[in-house]
Amino acid sequence: MAAIKRVLATDIDGTLIGHGGEQAVRDYLLAHPELGVIYLTGRTLNNACSIITRYGFPTPLAIATDVGADIYWGPHFEVDEYWAFEQRRHWSPRRLRTALSEVSGVIYRGRSSHWRVAFELQDPSLLPVVKSYLTQHHLTVRMLWHPNESRLDILPCTALKSRALQYILRRIGIKAQNCFVAGDAENDGDMLVNHYPGVLVANGDASVRNCLPEWIVRSRYPGALGVLDGLQQWLEPQRQ
Repeated sequence: MAAIKRVLATDIDGTLIGHGGEQAVRDYLLAHPELGVIYLTGRTLNNACSIITRYGFPTPLAIATDVGADIYWGPHFEVDEYWAFEQRRHWSPRRLRTALSEVSGVIYRGRSSHWRVAFELQDPSLLPVVKSYLTQHHLTVRMLWHPNESRLDILPCTALKSRALQYILRRIGIKAQNCFVAGDAENDGDMLVNHYPGVLVANGDASVRNCLPEWIVRSRYPGALGVLDGLQQWLEPQRQ
C-alpha cells in the first residue's frame, strides 16, 4: 500500500457527482493511491456509501457525514465515539422542537438523521424569528436553509465540515498544506475559506465564490471535472 502523504477532502453532491466526469476523477484517484481521500457530506453514512460504491470511488481514510456531525473511519466505517460525544454535548432536539412549537408558521417535519431536525417555514421571513426564539431559549445550533423546499434543517452548532476535517487531519498526521479541499455549496464554505489549498467547481454557489481566498482555484469545469482540474493544478503544476 502506498504511503499517504497528501489527501483530497471533498464534498460529494454537486462536487464529485451530478455534473458528469465521475469516471475521469475516479480513474485519476485510483491511479494515485498515494493520495488519500476524505469525504465530507450532508448525506447519512448509508447514503454516502451507496454513492461511493455506485461510482467506484476509492474507499476513504475517513468520512464525515451530516455536514460534519459524525465521523467514520475507513475501510470498515467505525464511528468515532469521541466525536459523537462532542456533538451530544451541544445537542438537545427535544428542547429545540419545544421552542419552535411556539412559532406560528414553523412546522416540524421530523428527523432525517440522528443529528438533523427538519422544519417547514411557511414564509422565509420567519427565519429571523426562528433565530430569535432559539436565542431566547439559549439554544446554539447550526441552521441550513433550503429555499427551494422551504425547509430549515437544524443541526448541532459543532456540525461543521471544517471542524471535522481539522480533527481527521490531526488524527492521521496530515498537515493543512498537504490537504486539498473541493466543494460547491454554502456548507462547504467553511472548508474553502480556511488555510487549505482547494477548488470551487464551476457550478459552485456565487455566495461562496465571492468570499474565497485568492489561492483557491476557481475551476471553469463543473462537478467532478472541476475537482480533477483543481487536483492536477495542485499535484502537477508543470502541466499548466
